[in-house]
Amino acid sequence: MSAGTTGSDAIAIALEKLGVTTVFAIPSAHNMPILRAIEGRTTIRIIGCRHEQGVAHAADAYARTTGSLGVGVVSGGPGTANAMGGMYEAHFASSPVLLITSQVESAHLGRGRGYVHEAENQREMLATVTREVVTETSVDDLADTVLRLARQARRGRPRPVALEVPLDIQTASVASFDGPGPGVGVAAPTRRSRPSAGPVEEAARLMATARRPVIWAGGGVIRSEASRELLALAHRWNAPVLTSREGRGAISELDPLSIGAYATLPPVRDFLGECDVMLAVGTRFQMYPTAQWQLPIPDALVHLDIDPTVIGRSYRAGIALVGDAKAGLAELSAVLADGSSDNGRSAHVVAGQRAAAAAREIVAAQAGPDHLRISRAVARHRPPDGVLVCDATVPAYVWGDRLVPIHRPRTSIRSAAAGIGPGMAMALGAAAGSSAHTVLLQGDGGFMLGIGELAAAVQAKSRIVVCLFDDGGYGMLRAIDAETSGVSTDSFALATPDFATVASAFGAASARAADPDEFEQAFRTALGHDGPSLIHIDMTAMAPLQRTLGT
Repeated sequence: MSAGTTGSDAIAIALEKLGVTTVFAIPSAHNMPILRAIEGRTTIRIIGCRHEQGVAHAADAYARTTGSLGVGVVSGGPGTANAMGGMYEAHFASSPVLLITSQVESAHLGRGRGYVHEAENQREMLATVTREVVTETSVDDLADTVLRLARQARRGRPRPVALEVPLDIQTASVASFDGPGPGVGVAAPTRRSRPSAGPVEEAARLMATARRPVIWAGGGVIRSEASRELLALAHRWNAPVLTSREGRGAISELDPLSIGAYATLPPVRDFLGECDVMLAVGTRFQMYPTAQWQLPIPDALVHLDIDPTVIGRSYRAGIALVGDAKAGLAELSAVLADGSSDNGRSAHVVAGQRAAAAAREIVAAQAGPDHLRISRAVARHRPPDGVLVCDATVPAYVWGDRLVPIHRPRTSIRSAAAGIGPGMAMALGAAAGSSAHTVLLQGDGGFMLGIGELAAAVQAKSRIVVCLFDDGGYGMLRAIDAETSGVSTDSFALATPDFATVASAFGAASARAADPDEFEQAFRTALGHDGPSLIHIDMTAMAPLQRTLGT
């Protein structure tokens, strides 16, 4: 490597060695050397965001879409504090994100003298939402630290990590630089831990006794790239498959064995109560997918997860299988007796299909005639390999997460922590990791929290279709308030702009829709646009959604 290599050069070269192709960033005088090195020493694309929280959300969504490491670069102090909301979401969603940030010069670190962007407890703050934080003190170790943190982010159950680089370390010369040490390509699979043979054989014997089996697939199946193994085992066991919302796409929702993400709706909840053996894979049984842990999970529960701490945390596991989902499912299939012969399971599969169909009818009734037609238009025209991003908004909760079928892994993203507003930044990250148009379902209140990322999408020429549902306020909060108090108030009303005009001012294509026909025409047009589009949908002109009907 040429003489004069700096710490920032070492970071850039290490990222390229990892196979990183995209970095999300907000430039600052405090990270400029790093960004300049990435731009000048590598072929990595830098996508400029408009808020540090958006950087973290975009890196998170990029990681979920591609299965590779998401990388963000921000400045220390206020910039890193701004990024915390996105890092919290990435941590909650078990997403491999590397956040690179600055720190004050080493001579001033920890002295509390009021150095600009000084944040003495920045490392401790980041530690609350990461697996590991490193404050690098040696310029000669920077490249290897980047590689090690990348491995840490992707080890076992993925988690975000963070690297603080003092200003003087960014520009210091590396004493002797022959390139970073042994690394791991981001796209290459990490070593897969296999569950012990004894519990696998015990689980297979228990599963062989099932007459009414069921599989619960969570987000860990997606992260492990285990969809093929899941489908093979489901067919071998002749078992229907439920998913959490994070697990959508683990099996195509058009497959006859798929029951979708309908576990909490009465027909599927009743069906689940009749099941005698469950295999749960890559899930921690979160609050919402389990109706606050009130679902009737079978006592005969086989729980497979890479994280041993989640097994038995919410539901007692009869048999615990600690290991990677892909490896564990393959091991189970190898020893599981073929269940394709008719021993009552075929009738059980039919019962599951009927329960799922009944659940879809409930959701269709909740959507009402206008939103049902919109959901069908999205399902009909959306590219199956494109990503559907759902923000925390009523249309997404009612029909986006349930009626629009997901065919493939890594094509369904939502705020796992149920936070409002990350949608636009997540769509930016998803679009960067996908060759097809990304579709975003967003509410007016949430959109205003991240509206600046529309400018980022225009600049990046991101192919995003923003379906903006405008009801003049925080519709979800209105609904919750009305349910709990019995009174609907204007406390959650919002003064909002003409979003189509705003989108045009940003340089995005835009359209308005006040009925399903107008929406479908605008949606089809947007899917043909090489860049971001926004469709401003007037919810007040349509039949209302009824979120709790039939539940």
